[in-house]
Amino acid sequence: MKTYIVETWGCQMNHHDSERLAGLLESEGLQEATTAMDADLVLLNTCSVREKPVRKILGRIQTLSRMRSPRPAIGVCGCVAQQEGEALLESAEAVDFVLGPGQVPRIGEALRCLRQGKRGVFIGFENPEDYNYAQIFRKDSTRGMVTIIEGCDEYCTFCIVPYTRGHEFSRPSSEILSEVRVLVSSGLREVELLGQTINAYRCPETGGGLAHLLRKILEISDLDRLRFITSHPRHFGEDLIEVLSDEPRLSRYLHLPFQSGSNRILKRMNRKYTREEYRDLIRRIRDRVPDINLSTDVIVGFPGESEEDFLQTLSLLEDIRFGQVFAFAYSPRPGTPAAKYRPKLPEDVALDRLHRLFTLTDGISRQLNEALVGSRMRVLIDGTSRKSESDWQGRGEDNRVINFPATGREKVGDIVEVEILQASAHSLVGRRPGSSPTLPIRT
Repeated sequence: MKTYIVETWGCQMNHHDSERLAGLLESEGLQEATTAMDADLVLLNTCSVREKPVRKILGRIQTLSRMRSPRPAIGVCGCVAQQEGEALLESAEAVDFVLGPGQVPRIGEALRCLRQGKRGVFIGFENPEDYNYAQIFRKDSTRGMVTIIEGCDEYCTFCIVPYTRGHEFSRPSSEILSEVRVLVSSGLREVELLGQTINAYRCPETGGGLAHLLRKILEISDLDRLRFITSHPRHFGEDLIEVLSDEPRLSRYLHLPFQSGSNRILKRMNRKYTREEYRDLIRRIRDRVPDINLSTDVIVGFPGESEEDFLQTLSLLEDIRFGQVFAFAYSPRPGTPAAKYRPKLPEDVALDRLHRLFTLTDGISRQLNEALVGSRMRVLIDGTSRKSESDWQGRGEDNRVINFPATGREKVGDIVEVEILQASAHSLVGRRPGSSPTLPIRT
Protein backbone atom coordinates (compact mmCIF):
# COMPACT_ATOMS: atom_id res chain seq x y z
CA MET A 1 0.00 0.00 0.00
CA LYS A 2 1.69 3.16 -1.25
CA THR A 3 -0.91 5.85 -1.97
CA TYR A 4 -3.94 7.37 -0.22
CA ILE A 5 -6.63 9.97 -0.66
CA VAL A 6 -8.90 11.54 1.97
CA GLU A 7 -12.41 12.62 0.98
CA THR A 8 -14.06 15.01 3.44
CA TRP A 9 -17.64 15.90 4.30
CA GLY A 10 -18.82 18.41 6.89
CA CYS A 11 -17.48 21.22 9.01
CA GLN A 12 -14.07 22.86 9.44
CA MET A 13 -13.34 20.41 12.28
CA ASN A 14 -13.68 17.54 9.80
CA HIS A 15 -11.47 19.28 7.25
CA HIS A 16 -8.82 19.81 9.92
CA ASP A 17 -9.11 16.17 11.01
CA SER A 18 -8.45 15.26 7.36
CA GLU A 19 -5.25 17.30 7.49
CA ARG A 20 -4.24 15.37 10.59
CA LEU A 21 -5.08 12.01 8.98
CA ALA A 22 -3.08 12.93 5.87
CA GLY A 23 -0.07 13.92 7.97
CA LEU A 24 -0.17 10.64 9.90
CA LEU A 25 -0.47 8.63 6.67
CA GLU A 26 2.54 10.49 5.25
CA SER A 27 4.49 9.56 8.39
CA GLU A 28 3.57 5.92 7.67
CA GLY A 29 5.23 6.23 4.25
CA LEU A 30 2.12 6.71 2.09
CA GLN A 31 1.89 9.44 -0.55
CA GLU A 32 -1.20 11.35 -1.61
CA ALA A 33 -2.84 10.16 -4.83
CA THR A 34 -4.45 12.44 -7.39
CA THR A 35 -7.84 10.69 -7.38
CA ALA A 36 -9.54 7.75 -5.71
CA MET A 37 -8.98 5.77 -8.91
CA ASP A 38 -5.21 6.02 -8.30
CA ALA A 39 -5.27 5.40 -4.53
CA ASP A 40 -4.51 2.19 -2.68
CA LEU A 41 -6.37 3.55 0.37
CA VAL A 42 -9.43 5.82 0.42
CA LEU A 43 -10.43 7.45 3.72
CA LEU A 44 -13.97 8.83 3.93
CA ASN A 45 -13.95 11.45 6.68
CA THR A 46 -17.63 11.72 7.39
CA CYS A 47 -20.28 13.99 8.91
CA SER A 48 -23.47 12.76 10.58
CA VAL A 49 -25.03 16.08 11.57
CA ARG A 50 -27.74 15.52 8.93
CA GLU A 51 -29.19 12.42 7.29
CA LYS A 52 -28.49 13.30 3.65
CA PRO A 53 -24.65 13.30 3.97
CA VAL A 54 -24.87 9.86 5.62
CA ARG A 55 -26.77 8.52 2.59
CA LYS A 56 -24.18 10.05 0.27
CA ILE A 57 -21.37 8.33 2.14
CA LEU A 58 -23.04 4.92 1.89
CA GLY A 59 -23.49 5.52 -1.84
CA ARG A 60 -19.83 6.54 -2.13
CA ILE A 61 -18.75 3.28 -0.46
CA GLN A 62 -20.70 1.32 -3.09
CA THR A 63 -19.14 3.36 -5.91
CA LEU A 64 -15.61 2.83 -4.59
CA SER A 65 -16.15 -0.90 -4.16
CA ARG A 66 -17.16 -1.21 -7.84
CA MET A 67 -14.75 1.34 -9.27
CA ARG A 68 -11.99 -1.03 -10.22
CA SER A 69 -10.60 -4.47 -9.54
CA PRO A 70 -8.97 -4.88 -7.16
CA ARG A 71 -10.84 -2.18 -5.26
CA PRO A 72 -8.99 0.28 -2.98
CA ALA A 73 -8.97 -0.32 0.75
CA ILE A 74 -11.68 1.81 2.37
CA GLY A 75 -11.61 3.36 5.83
CA VAL A 76 -14.61 5.24 7.22
CA CYS A 77 -13.56 8.01 9.61
CA GLY A 78 -15.29 10.90 11.35
CA CYS A 79 -18.68 11.18 13.00
CA VAL A 80 -20.48 8.47 11.00
CA ALA A 81 -17.73 6.07 12.08
CA GLN A 82 -18.32 6.92 15.74
CA GLN A 83 -22.10 6.81 15.31
CA GLU A 84 -22.31 3.48 13.49
CA GLY A 85 -19.21 1.66 14.76
CA GLU A 86 -19.12 -2.07 14.05
CA ALA A 87 -22.50 -1.87 12.27
CA LEU A 88 -20.66 -0.28 9.34
CA LEU A 89 -18.55 -3.41 8.92
CA GLU A 90 -21.69 -5.53 8.99
CA SER A 91 -23.66 -3.40 6.52
CA ALA A 92 -20.84 -2.63 4.06
CA GLU A 93 -18.44 -5.47 3.23
CA ALA A 94 -16.17 -3.03 1.35
CA VAL A 95 -15.34 -1.12 4.55
CA ASP A 96 -11.98 -2.30 5.90
CA PHE A 97 -11.85 -0.28 9.10
CA VAL A 98 -13.80 2.28 11.11
CA LEU A 99 -12.05 5.17 12.90
CA GLY A 100 -13.92 7.72 15.03
CA PRO A 101 -12.81 11.37 15.43
CA GLY A 102 -11.56 10.67 18.94
CA GLN A 103 -9.20 8.01 17.59
CA VAL A 104 -7.42 9.88 14.78
CA PRO A 105 -3.93 9.12 16.23
CA ARG A 106 -4.67 5.38 15.85
CA ILE A 107 -4.72 5.46 12.05
CA GLY A 108 -1.33 3.70 12.03
CA GLU A 109 -2.79 0.88 14.14
CA ALA A 110 -5.72 0.65 11.71
CA LEU A 111 -3.28 0.26 8.81
CA ARG A 112 -1.42 -2.52 10.60
CA CYS A 113 -4.70 -4.39 11.15
CA LEU A 114 -5.49 -3.92 7.47
CA ARG A 115 -2.15 -5.37 6.41
CA GLN A 116 -2.83 -8.40 8.61
CA GLY A 117 -6.17 -8.97 6.88
CA LYS A 118 -8.22 -7.82 9.89
CA ARG A 119 -11.13 -5.36 9.92
CA GLY A 120 -10.68 -2.96 12.82
CA VAL A 121 -13.08 -0.71 14.75
CA PHE A 122 -11.51 2.24 16.58
CA ILE A 123 -14.10 4.37 18.33
CA GLY A 124 -14.72 5.98 21.71
CA PHE A 125 -13.14 8.67 23.88
CA GLU A 126 -11.32 6.72 26.58
CA ASN A 127 -8.15 8.82 26.41
CA PRO A 128 -7.46 12.46 25.52
CA GLU A 129 -6.22 12.83 21.98
CA ASP A 130 -2.54 12.67 21.17
CA TYR A 131 -2.59 15.92 19.22
CA ASN A 132 0.74 16.30 17.40
CA TYR A 133 0.49 19.48 15.32
CA ALA A 134 3.92 18.84 13.76
CA GLN A 135 2.40 15.92 11.82
CA ILE A 136 -0.49 17.86 10.28
CA PHE A 137 -0.39 17.91 6.46
CA ARG A 138 -1.53 21.41 5.49
CA LYS A 139 -2.21 22.18 1.83
CA ASP A 140 -3.43 25.76 2.27
CA SER A 141 -0.57 28.21 1.87
CA THR A 142 -2.51 31.21 3.23
CA ARG A 143 -4.61 29.96 6.18
CA GLY A 144 -4.15 27.45 8.96
CA MET A 145 -6.75 25.79 11.20
CA VAL A 146 -6.02 25.11 14.86
CA THR A 147 -8.32 23.07 17.08
CA ILE A 148 -8.44 24.52 20.60
CA ILE A 149 -11.38 22.58 22.08
CA GLU A 150 -12.93 19.24 21.12
CA GLY A 151 -16.35 17.82 21.94
CA CYS A 152 -19.45 19.53 23.30
CA ASP A 153 -21.32 19.54 26.62
CA GLU A 154 -24.39 21.49 25.48
CA TYR A 155 -26.58 18.50 24.54
CA CYS A 156 -29.00 20.35 22.29
CA THR A 157 -31.80 17.86 21.70
CA PHE A 158 -31.33 17.81 17.92
CA CYS A 159 -27.53 17.49 17.86
CA ILE A 160 -25.43 14.34 17.61
CA VAL A 161 -22.04 16.04 18.18
CA PRO A 162 -21.75 15.21 21.94
CA TYR A 163 -22.25 11.55 21.03
CA THR A 164 -19.81 11.49 18.10
CA ARG A 165 -17.07 13.79 19.46
CA GLY A 166 -17.46 13.32 23.20
CA HIS A 167 -17.22 15.71 26.13
CA GLU A 168 -15.45 19.06 25.93
CA PHE A 169 -11.70 18.85 26.15
CA SER A 170 -9.61 22.04 25.92
CA ARG A 171 -5.99 22.03 24.81
CA PRO A 172 -3.41 23.92 26.92
CA SER A 173 -2.95 27.51 25.76
CA SER A 174 0.84 27.07 25.76
CA GLU A 175 0.52 24.28 23.19
CA ILE A 176 -1.89 26.34 21.07
CA LEU A 177 0.44 29.34 21.10
CA SER A 178 3.36 27.16 20.01
CA GLU A 179 1.32 25.80 17.09
CA VAL A 180 0.24 29.27 15.97
CA ARG A 181 3.85 30.52 16.10
CA VAL A 182 4.93 27.63 13.89
CA LEU A 183 2.17 28.40 11.38
CA VAL A 184 3.03 32.09 11.26
CA SER A 185 6.75 31.40 10.89
CA SER A 186 5.93 29.12 7.93
CA GLY A 187 4.31 32.07 6.12
CA LEU A 188 0.60 31.57 6.79
CA ARG A 189 -1.24 34.89 6.96
CA GLU A 190 -4.40 33.88 8.81
CA VAL A 191 -5.22 31.42 11.60
CA GLU A 192 -8.69 30.06 12.28
CA LEU A 193 -9.34 28.63 15.75
CA LEU A 194 -11.79 25.72 15.82
CA GLY A 195 -14.18 24.22 18.34
CA GLN A 196 -17.76 22.93 18.35
CA THR A 197 -18.48 25.38 21.19
CA ILE A 198 -15.33 27.42 20.99
CA ASN A 199 -16.26 30.05 23.55
CA ALA A 200 -16.55 27.32 26.18
CA TYR A 201 -12.74 27.05 25.94
CA ARG A 202 -10.94 26.97 29.29
CA CYS A 203 -7.19 26.39 29.46
CA PRO A 204 -6.59 23.32 31.66
CA GLU A 205 -3.33 24.85 32.95
CA THR A 206 -4.22 28.50 33.64
CA GLY A 207 -8.02 28.56 33.66
CA GLY A 208 -8.00 31.34 31.05
CA GLY A 209 -10.95 31.57 28.68
CA LEU A 210 -11.23 32.28 24.97
CA ALA A 211 -10.86 36.07 25.28
CA HIS A 212 -7.58 35.66 27.17
CA LEU A 213 -6.31 33.17 24.58
CA LEU A 214 -7.19 35.52 21.71
CA ARG A 215 -5.22 38.36 23.29
CA LYS A 216 -2.20 36.09 23.85
CA ILE A 217 -2.26 34.90 20.23
CA LEU A 218 -2.55 38.46 18.95
CA GLU A 219 0.73 39.27 20.70
CA ILE A 220 2.35 37.32 17.83
CA SER A 221 3.23 40.34 15.74
CA ASP A 222 3.58 38.63 12.34
CA LEU A 223 0.05 37.19 12.42
CA ASP A 224 -2.12 39.18 10.02
CA ARG A 225 -5.56 37.82 10.86
CA LEU A 226 -7.23 35.65 13.50
CA ARG A 227 -10.69 34.07 13.35
CA PHE A 228 -12.64 31.69 15.58
CA ILE A 229 -15.65 29.43 15.05
CA THR A 230 -18.25 28.29 16.29
CA SER A 231 -19.59 30.29 19.24
CA HIS A 232 -22.60 29.50 21.44
CA PRO A 233 -24.75 32.52 22.42
CA ARG A 234 -24.92 31.64 26.11
CA HIS A 235 -21.12 31.63 26.47
CA PHE A 236 -20.56 34.95 24.69
CA GLY A 237 -19.59 37.33 27.49
CA GLU A 238 -18.51 40.95 27.67
CA ASP A 239 -14.85 39.90 27.63
CA LEU A 240 -15.27 38.54 24.08
CA ILE A 241 -17.15 41.62 22.93
CA GLU A 242 -14.33 43.76 24.35
CA VAL A 243 -11.57 41.84 22.56
CA LEU A 244 -13.52 42.00 19.26
CA SER A 245 -13.75 45.76 19.71
CA ASP A 246 -10.12 46.26 20.75
CA GLU A 247 -8.22 44.05 18.32
CA PRO A 248 -8.21 45.14 14.63
CA ARG A 249 -6.48 41.92 13.52
CA LEU A 250 -9.36 39.86 14.88
CA SER A 251 -11.68 39.09 11.95
CA ARG A 252 -14.77 41.25 11.56
CA TYR A 253 -16.73 38.01 11.16
CA LEU A 254 -18.70 36.16 13.79
CA HIS A 255 -20.70 32.94 13.41
CA LEU A 256 -23.35 32.81 16.13
CA PRO A 257 -26.09 30.18 15.59
CA PHE A 258 -29.54 30.88 17.01
CA GLN A 259 -31.38 27.88 15.42
CA SER A 260 -34.94 29.18 16.02
CA GLY A 261 -36.64 32.50 16.69
CA SER A 262 -39.35 30.89 18.81
CA ASN A 263 -38.85 30.64 22.57
CA ARG A 264 -41.05 27.55 22.65
CA ILE A 265 -38.88 25.76 20.09
CA LEU A 266 -35.64 27.01 21.68
CA LYS A 267 -36.74 25.39 24.92
CA ARG A 268 -37.53 22.10 23.14
CA MET A 269 -34.06 22.33 21.54
CA ASN A 270 -32.42 22.85 24.98
CA ARG A 271 -30.59 25.94 23.72
CA LYS A 272 -30.67 27.60 27.19
CA TYR A 273 -31.36 31.16 25.98
CA THR A 274 -34.37 33.08 24.74
CA ARG A 275 -35.08 35.04 21.60
CA GLU A 276 -34.87 38.24 23.63
CA GLU A 277 -31.50 37.32 25.16
CA TYR A 278 -30.09 36.55 21.71
CA ARG A 279 -31.29 39.89 20.30
CA ASP A 280 -29.80 41.74 23.26
CA LEU A 281 -26.47 39.99 22.70
CA ILE A 282 -26.42 41.04 19.05
CA ARG A 283 -27.23 44.62 20.04
CA ARG A 284 -24.32 44.69 22.51
CA ILE A 285 -21.93 43.25 19.94
CA ARG A 286 -22.96 45.73 17.24
CA ASP A 287 -22.77 48.66 19.65
CA ARG A 288 -19.06 47.89 20.16
CA VAL A 289 -18.25 46.40 16.72
CA PRO A 290 -20.56 48.09 14.18
CA ASP A 291 -18.75 46.64 11.14
CA ILE A 292 -19.14 43.02 12.27
CA ASN A 293 -20.37 40.58 9.62
CA LEU A 294 -22.69 38.11 11.34
CA SER A 295 -23.63 34.64 10.16
CA THR A 296 -25.88 32.08 11.79
CA ASP A 297 -27.37 28.58 11.64
CA VAL A 298 -31.13 27.94 11.53
CA ILE A 299 -33.18 24.74 11.67
CA VAL A 300 -36.65 24.75 10.17
CA GLY A 301 -39.28 22.06 10.58
CA PHE A 302 -38.23 21.02 14.09
CA PRO A 303 -40.79 18.60 15.59
CA GLY A 304 -43.81 20.56 16.75
CA GLU A 305 -42.82 23.78 14.97
CA SER A 306 -46.00 25.68 14.12
CA GLU A 307 -46.41 28.29 11.41
CA GLU A 308 -46.32 30.92 14.13
CA ASP A 309 -43.03 29.53 15.46
CA PHE A 310 -41.57 29.71 11.96
CA LEU A 311 -42.82 33.28 11.46
CA GLN A 312 -40.98 34.25 14.65
CA THR A 313 -37.79 32.84 13.09
CA LEU A 314 -38.38 34.91 9.94
CA SER A 315 -39.00 38.05 11.99
CA LEU A 316 -35.75 37.57 13.92
CA LEU A 317 -33.84 37.11 10.65
CA GLU A 318 -35.44 40.26 9.24
CA ASP A 319 -34.68 42.20 12.40
CA ILE A 320 -31.01 41.19 12.80
CA ARG A 321 -30.08 41.01 9.08
CA PHE A 322 -27.26 38.48 8.89
CA GLY A 323 -24.61 38.59 6.20
CA GLN A 324 -24.83 34.81 5.73
CA VAL A 325 -27.42 32.29 6.87
CA PHE A 326 -26.89 28.52 6.88
CA ALA A 327 -30.31 26.90 7.17
CA PHE A 328 -31.44 23.30 7.06
CA ALA A 329 -34.61 21.27 7.33
CA TYR A 330 -34.61 19.29 10.56
CA SER A 331 -33.13 15.81 10.21
CA PRO A 332 -33.60 13.35 13.12
CA ARG A 333 -30.31 11.91 14.30
CA PRO A 334 -30.20 8.49 15.99
CA GLY A 335 -29.87 8.56 19.76
CA THR A 336 -30.79 12.23 20.18
CA PRO A 337 -33.84 13.20 22.29
CA ALA A 338 -35.50 15.11 19.44
CA ALA A 339 -35.57 11.96 17.29
CA LYS A 340 -38.47 10.82 19.52
CA TYR A 341 -40.28 14.16 19.53
CA ARG A 342 -43.75 14.48 18.04
CA PRO A 343 -45.42 15.69 15.95
CA LYS A 344 -43.03 15.38 13.02
CA LEU A 345 -43.62 17.86 10.22
CA PRO A 346 -44.29 16.64 6.68
CA GLU A 347 -41.21 17.00 4.47
CA ASP A 348 -43.02 19.27 2.00
CA VAL A 349 -43.92 21.69 4.82
CA ALA A 350 -40.32 21.84 6.06
CA LEU A 351 -38.94 22.35 2.53
CA ASP A 352 -41.48 25.08 1.81
CA ARG A 353 -40.40 26.90 4.98
CA LEU A 354 -36.76 26.48 4.00
CA HIS A 355 -37.49 28.02 0.59
CA ARG A 356 -39.33 30.96 2.18
CA LEU A 357 -36.44 31.49 4.58
CA PHE A 358 -33.81 31.58 1.82
CA THR A 359 -35.93 33.95 -0.26
CA LEU A 360 -35.83 36.38 2.67
CA THR A 361 -32.20 35.90 3.70
CA ASP A 362 -30.73 35.96 0.17
CA GLY A 363 -32.43 39.31 -0.36
CA ILE A 364 -30.99 40.65 2.89
CA SER A 365 -27.49 39.36 2.08
CA ARG A 366 -27.65 41.01 -1.34
CA GLN A 367 -28.70 44.34 0.19
CA LEU A 368 -25.89 44.20 2.75
CA ASN A 369 -23.37 43.38 0.04
CA GLU A 370 -24.67 46.09 -2.29
CA ALA A 371 -24.12 48.62 0.50
CA LEU A 372 -20.39 47.82 0.21
CA VAL A 373 -20.16 48.86 -3.46
CA GLY A 374 -17.73 51.77 -3.71
CA SER A 375 -15.84 50.81 -0.55
CA ARG A 376 -12.34 49.34 -0.40
CA MET A 377 -11.45 46.10 1.36
CA ARG A 378 -8.20 44.34 2.29
CA VAL A 379 -8.39 40.94 0.60
CA LEU A 380 -6.28 37.88 1.38
CA ILE A 381 -5.81 36.06 -1.94
CA ASP A 382 -6.67 32.36 -1.70
CA GLY A 383 -6.15 31.41 -5.33
CA THR A 384 -7.71 31.49 -8.77
CA SER A 385 -11.42 32.28 -8.94
CA ARG A 386 -13.74 29.35 -9.59
CA LYS A 387 -15.43 31.46 -12.26
CA SER A 388 -12.42 32.54 -14.30
CA GLU A 389 -8.75 31.62 -14.39
CA SER A 390 -7.89 35.26 -15.10
CA ASP A 391 -9.45 36.38 -11.79
CA TRP A 392 -8.33 36.04 -8.19
CA GLN A 393 -10.57 34.96 -5.32
CA GLY A 394 -10.02 35.90 -1.71
CA ARG A 395 -11.73 36.97 1.49
CA GLY A 396 -12.01 40.31 3.19
CA GLU A 397 -11.47 40.94 6.87
CA ASP A 398 -15.17 40.22 7.37
CA ASN A 399 -14.85 36.82 5.60
CA ARG A 400 -16.84 37.89 2.53
CA VAL A 401 -15.77 36.25 -0.75
CA ILE A 402 -14.34 38.74 -3.25
CA ASN A 403 -13.38 38.10 -6.90
CA PHE A 404 -11.25 40.55 -8.88
CA PRO A 405 -9.20 40.51 -12.10
CA ALA A 406 -5.54 39.66 -11.75
CA THR A 407 -3.13 42.42 -12.74
CA GLY A 408 0.04 40.32 -12.74
CA ARG A 409 1.33 42.08 -9.63
CA GLU A 410 -0.27 39.73 -7.07
CA LYS A 411 0.27 36.19 -5.87
CA VAL A 412 -1.49 33.74 -3.59
CA GLY A 413 -1.09 34.79 0.03
CA ASP A 414 -0.86 38.52 -0.68
CA ILE A 415 -3.16 40.93 1.14
CA VAL A 416 -4.23 43.60 -1.33
CA GLU A 417 -6.66 46.49 -1.44
CA VAL A 418 -9.69 45.93 -3.67
CA GLU A 419 -12.38 48.41 -4.68
CA ILE A 420 -15.84 46.82 -4.64
CA LEU A 421 -17.78 47.32 -7.89
CA GLN A 422 -20.56 44.72 -7.89
CA ALA A 423 -22.41 42.57 -5.40
CA SER A 424 -24.57 39.46 -5.30
CA ALA A 425 -26.11 37.62 -2.35
CA HIS A 426 -23.04 35.46 -1.81
CA SER A 427 -20.00 37.30 -3.14
CA LEU A 428 -18.49 40.61 -4.22
CA VAL A 429 -16.67 41.66 -7.38
CA GLY A 430 -14.02 44.36 -7.46
CA ARG A 431 -10.74 45.52 -8.94
CA ARG A 432 -7.42 46.77 -7.71
CA PRO A 433 -7.44 50.59 -7.39
CA GLY A 434 -5.66 52.08 -10.37
CA SER A 435 -6.17 49.03 -12.60
CA SER A 436 -7.75 49.42 -16.02
CA PRO A 437 -11.52 49.98 -15.88
CA THR A 438 -11.83 47.90 -19.06
CA LEU A 439 -10.85 44.70 -17.21
CA PRO A 440 -13.76 42.24 -17.27
CA ILE A 441 -16.04 42.11 -14.25
CA ARG A 442 -17.73 38.77 -13.64
CA THR A 443 -20.65 38.07 -11.34
